[in-house]
Order: sequence, then C-alpha cells, then structure tokens
Amino acid sequence: MEHFPFVPDYGVQQQAQPRILKAQFGDGYAQRAEDGLRASLQRWVLQFNTRRKVEADAIEAFLVAHRGALPFEFVAPTSAWAVTAFRFGIGDGARTQFLLERPLASVDPVELVPATGWGAPPVLFRDGVPLVAGTGYVLSSSGLVTFAAAPAAGAVLTFSGTGERVLRVVCESWSTSIKGFNAHDVSAEFHEVAG
Repeated sequence: MEHFPFVPDYGVQQQAQPRILKAQFGDGYAQRAEDGLRASLQRWVLQFNTRRKVEADAIEAFLVAHRGALPFEFVAPTSAWAVTAFRFGIGDGARTQFLLERPLASVDPVELVPATGWGAPPVLFRDGVPLVAGTGYVLSSSGLVTFAAAPAAGAVLTFSGTGERVLRVVCESWSTSIKGFNAHDVSAEFHEVAG
C-alpha cells in the first residue's frame, strides 16, 4: 500500500462519529448497538498551507491517482513515539505476560499507553541484556509480551523502540487555493477505512 509522504500543517482536525444501529421504541426507550467490528473510524481535515507550486502539484497528483477510492497509508500527526530502556515490568518468578507501555507524552511520563504501531519490533531487555525474539518470548501487535519462562524475581524488564500510528485512509475531497506567486494552499479530508 502506498504511503502519503507529505506532512500537514499544525491545526489538523480529527473527528470520529461512531456508527450505531438504533431501534426506537414507542415508550421513549431506544436500544443501541455498534455497527460492525470497527464502528468508530476517524476523519482528518488537513491543511497544507503556503506550499510551493511543485509540492502542491505533487500533493494533488497523489490524491488524483488514488481517485477517492484507493486507500493509502497516512501517519497520524503527533503520533510518533520513541523510548530507550523504558521499564515495563519486574519479574516475580511466576508471571509470564506483560504489556509494553510507553509514556503518552514526554512531558508526562506518568500516563502510560500501549506501545503499538512500531515499524520494527522493539528490543526487549532483562537486567540490561538484550533478549532474542521468538526464542524466549513472543510479542503480539497489541504490545503483549508472553515469556516462555517467567522472569526471575527482581529481574528488571525494559524495552527500546519507536513507532507511530499508521492509518489506512481514502481522500474523497480536496481543494487548492493560489495565495500568491509560488504560494499554494491545499485542503484535504481523509477518511479512515476498515481493513
């Protein structure tokens, strides 16, 4: 799948509207259920302001080539993350599963979220010694680490890695404005697609 290579300006709008099935009853009650496995897909409104004509033309050519129907990969703005020797657990001699979590933001290392979206699998360490994936542990795409044998009591488990949130999207509408000589604005709306 082709990757969208252009970086939008700050001020990106992200929206989500869950798809639901709703049955309305005569007495005022309603029953609601999610519509499908991925009932909440995102929509991104993007701006590419004051771009040189050659870049504005390249953005438009990319979107025209996908014709609003062919999906492509788009990296969600500000979703990139990186950690080095970040602790994800302490062995107790019994537990074999741990979740790789990372700080949500570098300014707030207290709030943790699952460390997913990596291009290459993170490197795991036990007491500073790198572990070999597939022999001593299995790592799922959700960030769940399952060790073949429980890490010894007191063993410090850390990992290093990078990642970003890559979405599969289509662009059904875009527009270009000429702001001045060699200064063009491009607006586009990306819709996440399931699959």
